[in-house]
Amino acid sequence: MAEHTFDNRHIGAPGITHGGAVATVIDDLYGFLLCLVGTPAVTRQLTVDYRAPVLIGVPYRMEARVTNQEGRKLFLAASLTDRDGSLVGTSTAVFLTVGVDHFTRGTQ
Repeated sequence: MAEHTFDNRHIGAPGITHGGAVATVIDDLYGFLLCLVGTPAVTRQLTVDYRAPVLIGVPYRMEARVTNQEGRKLFLAASLTDRDGSLVGTSTAVFLTVGVDHFTRGTQ
């Protein structure tokens, strides 16, 4: 679980967060979940269902979980709710587990 408040750097329309910023924060949430699980993995597929506008300056609660694993594929799901508990977005994703060396390839 995490909380996030989008600010004026994330505006897509007046008072509303750009969908790409929402997707980025959800992808980061999944990354932190995988750190907690202890499984290095990379995003293969990310889907976001925008159910209501995500407003600038409003704190949102974000939750993510692993729903299944098939070999190297990890299936994840997330939700984004406002302070009243109203669901404003959901997401599903597929991540592929990788070795730690995957993350050092670009530094050589």
